[in-house]
Amino acid sequence: MVFRAKRRNSKSGRKKLLSVKVQSQQAKRERLRWLRSLSALAAAIAGIIAVCWQGGAFALNRLVYENESFSVRQLDYRTDGIISVGQLKQWGGVSSGDNLLKLDLLRIKRDIELAPRVKAASVERFLPDTLQVRVAERVPMAQIWAWQRDGAGVTDYDCVRVQLDETGHVMSPIDGYSVVAPEKQAEWSLPVVSGIDLKELKSLAPGRPAGLPKLRAALGLIGEFRRSPLAGVVDLRVIDLSQPRILRVTTGDGGQVDLSTDRLGRQLNRWARIRAHGQKFGLAIETVDLSVTNNVPVRWMLSPTIAEDIKGDRNLAGK
Repeated sequence: MVFRAKRRNSKSGRKKLLSVKVQSQQAKRERLRWLRSLSALAAAIAGIIAVCWQGGAFALNRLVYENESFSVRQLDYRTDGIISVGQLKQWGGVSSGDNLLKLDLLRIKRDIELAPRVKAASVERFLPDTLQVRVAERVPMAQIWAWQRDGAGVTDYDCVRVQLDETGHVMSPIDGYSVVAPEKQAEWSLPVVSGIDLKELKSLAPGRPAGLPKLRAALGLIGEFRRSPLAGVVDLRVIDLSQPRILRVTTGDGGQVDLSTDRLGRQLNRWARIRAHGQKFGLAIETVDLSVTNNVPVRWMLSPTIAEDIKGDRNLAGK
């Protein structure tokens, strides 16, 4: 009996094992069928996307990027300064006939702002055919002249001139008129900053800010001067930086004025009072040292107007 029971159990175990194997194979076939179906579906979706992408790109090119209706016909460049429209167009790199929607506006803005003279630029497109560019220029406040050798001869020197705005940003000059001065001052007549060491001069490159402390002090003096009572009545010609802590100013009538690098507003007001006092007697300042606080030394000369009148009278008397 025991032996028969064992045989029955063995047969039952074999049947269960066969049943499990069959079920496992069926499940495997089912998974493979699903994987094949999913692969086919994914391939179909990818194909549809590729066709749509190619068709969309083709349609985009045909309807937008190759559409003559969006060709640039109006290039509207304007600046608040003196840079020519031709120069701005060259920096922008856009030509009539270019596709308006294909233009990289950020690239155009960046290329224009790389010019040292340009402070900021804005670029906009207006459908169907207009590109608008607006430019704000840097305002020249002073200039630096430097002579450098341009050959082997004794007289082979060339004058290199750079300009600076109120922040000390260095730029190359442009022939014309300054955009800043209310009196339409010619750019060549901007105050000249002299007395800078040659090694320091070589560090002044257009498109970069000047990092020289005394040069910034000279720019600060020009800014204070334009807000002082002397603006418009005294011609600021040269600012010499060769002496430590002193800004030596030469005026249009040949006067020489020394100022310290601090308390500029107070010194300029004192300069205006001294000048007004001399005018009462027909005198002009020949030299004055405003860097001292007490007992300011002043040397006087005849006012250029009176000196010219006396010279004219002498010429008449000689005749």
